[in-house]
Amino acid sequence: MIRSIAPLAAVIWCVLSAGATAAPTVYTIDPAHTYPSFVAGHQGVSHWIGKFNKSSGKVWLDREHSTGKIDISIDVSSINFGFPMLDKIMQGPDYFDVAKYPVATYKSASISFKDGQPAAVNGELTLRGVTKPVALTLTAFKCRQNPIFHREVCGGDATGEFDRAQFGLTKAVEAGDSMVKLIIQVEALQGDSLPPMPLMGAPGAPPGTPPASN
Repeated sequence: MIRSIAPLAAVIWCVLSAGATAAPTVYTIDPAHTYPSFVAGHQGVSHWIGKFNKSSGKVWLDREHSTGKIDISIDVSSINFGFPMLDKIMQGPDYFDVAKYPVATYKSASISFKDGQPAAVNGELTLRGVTKPVALTLTAFKCRQNPIFHREVCGGDATGEFDRAQFGLTKAVEAGDSMVKLIIQVEALQGDSLPPMPLMGAPGAPPGTPPASN
């Protein structure tokens, strides 16, 4: 009897041990500290730097297995060159056509680690309804305790590039370089959602928080 129970106990132990394995930690993108930026050629004579003001999504990190995944959405209408007239042109049908394609996404089912830290992402960018692989290299990555929310916050810088013509952004390609460089800074807070930001100087705000300006 004891011999027959022993194998069953071993199976149960293996199942329980597998269930106890640490699950990936989810982090929610902080849109107030995340602005995907890019550098693109302008009429073959200079390069303009732009960014998207609105982004959202989540990052999952599995440090035990040195992997993770990413799911990011970008509001394309929030494009910002610091020049409203150019922003309007870029939102139009000749370029991003935000009326038809209001959202761009970046998704990856895996993150590569090096020396215990995320180092690269091989994901897919969907832009103007076209999906193509776009690799990102993490040039910096760090996590620490957020002093306001008392949760872990992770942030980093990423770089990459893609050919805009492959996504249907062919307008004025003949006038200059069609390659777009990505320079992205991102911060994400541990948890499946973001807590409300405390009012600056409001009752209950963390010590040392500056008072709100009137």
